[in-house]
Amino acid sequence: MKEQKDNPKRRLAVIMSVYKSDKEAFVRQAVESILSQTCGDFDLYILFDGPVQKGADDYLYALRDERVHIMSREKNKGLAFSLNELLEEALPKDYEYIARMDADDVSLPERFEKQISYLDSHPDMDCAGSWAIEINADGSEYFRKQMPVTHDECRRFFMKRDCLIHPTVMFRRSYFEKAGLYPTDTYYAEDTLMWAKGFVGGCRFSNVPDYLLKFRLDADFFNRRRGWKLAKSILLLRWRVNHMLHYPLIAYIYALLYAVAKMMPMSVLSFIYRKAR
Repeated sequence: MKEQKDNPKRRLAVIMSVYKSDKEAFVRQAVESILSQTCGDFDLYILFDGPVQKGADDYLYALRDERVHIMSREKNKGLAFSLNELLEEALPKDYEYIARMDADDVSLPERFEKQISYLDSHPDMDCAGSWAIEINADGSEYFRKQMPVTHDECRRFFMKRDCLIHPTVMFRRSYFEKAGLYPTDTYYAEDTLMWAKGFVGGCRFSNVPDYLLKFRLDADFFNRRRGWKLAKSILLLRWRVNHMLHYPLIAYIYALLYAVAKMMPMSVLSFIYRKAR
């Protein structure tokens, strides 16, 4: 771990995992979008989830910013394990808020300022995501994705699919006190089960109605989100979520349709993804 002194007065910790498929150029953009936030009152914790590309490794270790803290391990264990290790590092330091970030996305400059302002003015909320601009690998805009805003809207929307865009989320530390850490027993979509645990634990959800993150769709995005194994995993996961939250029959029908969509040809899945949201 890179030895740097934490500032206990900072309110926000940002957690980000990097692994072997993350390209140096995207990692640079992601980190620089964090370090250039209008609200600079944070610590950034980065974990190498196993070996990473040399360019990304060199770039990150060359950073000279006291807010950056780097951790690493030799073996790749996946996103859920990595986020839990990062949380176990950050939570004992009593940060008020903890924000997620992915190593290939871009946070817009006022993201943290607006989310902190929102959570400060809504003390009953345990987390706040945001809307996102989906971008292609070259940075061009693909789609503007809006999400439900209020807690009740989030709970209704969650009957169909996730009510938060994972890398947009800022948590109040109370979320983890109520829901615990990320589940590590899912093949896919650990965030889906994390939101379910939050609802069961009494957490309150929200999204800032503003585009605060650019979410990158790489060239293999749709291909990685289809196939029988993924469809089966999603169906079992949504069945589990529906049971946890006592959702009505319609939620099981949504789950079945969602799983069927994951077995469609890539061109059809791309069309559904863009038009049926």
